[in-house]
Amino acid sequence: MREDAVKSRRRRYDLGIWALGFGYFIFYTPYSGLTKALTKGFFSNIGPVSGFEVLPVSIMGTITCMFGFISVMGWWKYARRVKLLGVAVPFPTRSTFLSGACLGGIIATTTLAFSFSGASIVFILVLLRAGVLVLGPMVDALFSRRVRWFSWTAMGFSLLACAVALADGANYTLGLIVAVDIAIYLTSYFFRLRLMTRLAKSNDRENTIRYFVEEQITATPLLLVVLVVLACFGRGEMISSLRQGFTSLPESQAVVVALLIGASYAALCVCTTFIFLDRRENTFCIPMHSASSLLSGIVAAAMLAYLYGQPPTSTAQYTSAGLMIIALAFLSPLHHIRWSRQRVERALAESQLIALGSVTGSSDESGILGTPPAKVPENPKSSARQRLFLFVCRANTLRSPMAQQICAAEIASCLGVSIGQLEAAGIRVLSAGIAARPGEAMSPDGERALAEIGVPVQRHTSQPLTVNLIEQAEAIYCMTEEQRRAVINLVPAAAVKTNRLDPDQDLAESHEPGAMTVFAERVRELIRRRFETEMSFSWLPR
Repeated sequence: MREDAVKSRRRRYDLGIWALGFGYFIFYTPYSGLTKALTKGFFSNIGPVSGFEVLPVSIMGTITCMFGFISVMGWWKYARRVKLLGVAVPFPTRSTFLSGACLGGIIATTTLAFSFSGASIVFILVLLRAGVLVLGPMVDALFSRRVRWFSWTAMGFSLLACAVALADGANYTLGLIVAVDIAIYLTSYFFRLRLMTRLAKSNDRENTIRYFVEEQITATPLLLVVLVVLACFGRGEMISSLRQGFTSLPESQAVVVALLIGASYAALCVCTTFIFLDRRENTFCIPMHSASSLLSGIVAAAMLAYLYGQPPTSTAQYTSAGLMIIALAFLSPLHHIRWSRQRVERALAESQLIALGSVTGSSDESGILGTPPAKVPENPKSSARQRLFLFVCRANTLRSPMAQQICAAEIASCLGVSIGQLEAAGIRVLSAGIAARPGEAMSPDGERALAEIGVPVQRHTSQPLTVNLIEQAEAIYCMTEEQRRAVINLVPAAAVKTNRLDPDQDLAESHEPGAMTVFAERVRELIRRRFETEMSFSWLPR
């Protein structure tokens, strides 16, 4: 039970989102291609079928496959439950119900969009994705989420790709129904992204799965109920087509294709939902989603051109796809090349330090103020895997010990252990001061700030920074640029592993009311960012 609980709290951010993006590409290709082919009458012995006629059966296929997937994964247990006739059944909260209703609108409008005449698969995708791309930074701004440079760059290339495709006016026509469909689609996405960001883009894997399940038990069943009501009581040509989707289409040969469309949507919906639920900012996740789907549209259009003699995709639309590939490159791990190079340089520098130590027989272990070096205990059970993260400030009584204890709490939470068990797991988090006097306690302001943000306060005694600490540390984070330079002046080879905790500005002390709580929250945010790019714990036993 404890192991399951620990796993449920862990959520690692590696290349998994790329696997989801690839899966989205794989399933979106048949979804868009089959929808266009069925509604255009490309299949022999199957006449053109309107989008409204396809909806009922395709949604039934989506419900069947999605609920089957949740059952196979054993995820029903994560949903909240209510008593219905004495039986506990999964049931959404108000927020997940609203998100599911928005998803239902997205499903319906997406399927209908590919059935409209006068617009290619690629052009429809450009319209749909351009709007969602703009929504990403809007939602991030509403929640004050940090947007990193490569996300902004990918967003820019994605929007440029959309502009290129939209400029290709000779290859599409628009009508009022298309505009209404896209407006409903984008409105649904705006509210869905807001709900996702507020409730489920977090480290909590269990909460993420709960959100997914509760959204899915709402989306397609609610959409199917709405379609049934419209078919029973609605009027007009479109409602007539919808009614035929319930009555005539299940008895025709088109039913198999419609079910395949629904099954493809269920698979791609799993991928795209977890892309959006990734902890990173929407401005990162949405270009990943948009680029994958636009590339799938290019492939689907090319297949229809080859198999059914449809007009080939235009040069402008291929150019648009090329720009999307550039956007994906910026989202890829390429932006971590500098960090990877630093890791290699750090390993070489550490080897150099070890070599120098073996030649001289010892290293200078005196503190900056000439005080004796701090003793850094070895863990005999995990010395081969021992890792030390070091935080540095001036006096080691406020900023660096706060950062130390916040980091220790975050790592312990990530690994599912107590702070006291970190050393046994091969992790040490320490702090030191450039001009520290040994043996002083942490400032009461710092202790109060830690308690206010929910970090357990550990006993602390200040210590001066030493060569020994610098050499043993895997990474060193300073509060100011001046402190960073002081570390490097002491051990020049440590430059590759020494950084300001905030790369953009110094973290200064302030004793104004409430200032240290703000400081503590800022430090926690900065440390979590470091987890995403620098502090990897994948080698630890599960």
